[in-house]
Amino acid sequence: MHTLTSSGRSVKPSASPQVSGGGRRILIGADTFPPDVNGAARFSRDHAVRLARKGHSVHIVAPATGRRASAGYEQFDDVWLFVHRLPSLRWPLHDWLRFAPPWEARTRVRSILKTVKPDVVHIQSFLGIGRALAIESHSREIPTIATNHVMPENVLEYSGLPQPIHPVLTRYGWSLARSTYARVGAVTSPTPIAARYLQQHTGLGRVEPISCGIDTGRFTPKRCRPETSSVLYVGRLDREKNLHTLVEAFALVRQSQRATLDIVGKGSEREGLEQRARSLGIASDVRFHGLVSDDQLVRLHHQASVFVMPSPAELQSLATLEALSSATPAVVADAMALPHLVTDGVEGFRAAVDDPASFSTGITRILQASAAEYERYMQAALRRAAQHDSHHVLTQYEHLYDRTASLV
Repeated sequence: MHTLTSSGRSVKPSASPQVSGGGRRILIGADTFPPDVNGAARFSRDHAVRLARKGHSVHIVAPATGRRASAGYEQFDDVWLFVHRLPSLRWPLHDWLRFAPPWEARTRVRSILKTVKPDVVHIQSFLGIGRALAIESHSREIPTIATNHVMPENVLEYSGLPQPIHPVLTRYGWSLARSTYARVGAVTSPTPIAARYLQQHTGLGRVEPISCGIDTGRFTPKRCRPETSSVLYVGRLDREKNLHTLVEAFALVRQSQRATLDIVGKGSEREGLEQRARSLGIASDVRFHGLVSDDQLVRLHHQASVFVMPSPAELQSLATLEALSSATPAVVADAMALPHLVTDGVEGFRAAVDDPASFSTGITRILQASAAEYERYMQAALRRAAQHDSHHVLTQYEHLYDRTASLV
């Protein structure tokens, strides 16, 4: 049976290998969380697990997968976390996106805050659960910080509303971000570019760039160059990821280079991408893996000669960091935060957005690199990944929690 003590600390479930406890009592508010598969959900999960392993007592508030609320332990890796699931509705124009109705969220988070009595609240967006927690924790003078993973422009891609009104709705989205984050003690974003972008659109003061972090021990580096030429993409197969550019770039690569393309992930664009691969005559060389286990993902990274991220809207890209941590050179879109991860000609190459020829050139240069050149790419990738090691990131957040709590 899953229960809470009167102090709000998690009670250890029977037969659990590890349960969070001690340290600060931290409540993480996430509008997307596993089983969702995306960067924001992954950061929220990984950050909670890292905090628990350090001895903090961690609670999560996240959407349920349906209209029934729940509260209980859920296991992530070797850690049990107490997750408060709020009733949610599926957005009809998206495969998996769900949201907790705002007219319910505030009432429910108010009750959770009263029960858990967190030392710190850490929200992950200005929408739904994040906004409700910001309002309610502010009214109770609970130290609160926010990490922004959301750009209104990306959300509107799935709104189903006419394009001509998107600019008005985008401005409204940024006004929600401004009013939400004005209630918290500190705001972070994964990269300096993402932090400046948030400041420019909200008029907020300081936004601190703190990486989402990578568990460098999990994605162990390959020891040598793969024997076969394999191009890898990992992530959602959704419109904003710009995967048609990757498929068309790979078709250009195949004109002069024998190679395969491995695409890992799921999303609304898969069928269209499969059709495009068939029309380009490369379907036999493109493998769609869907979702894979952690062990399978590590193997695919070790087999990959080059990783590609064509999305122009990444606030960081954990998938690219995982590739670099695996010593895989990368070709990335020269947009948003990706230039922070790849310097042209060092860890790999940058490519012009929406330009298959530019991506093809970068991929081909890596595939045709000499052994010495490829080794240099591998070592540079590892050095870049080390800058985002999760141990350093966790320490930064712990200091930020302490600093924010001292201001209340």
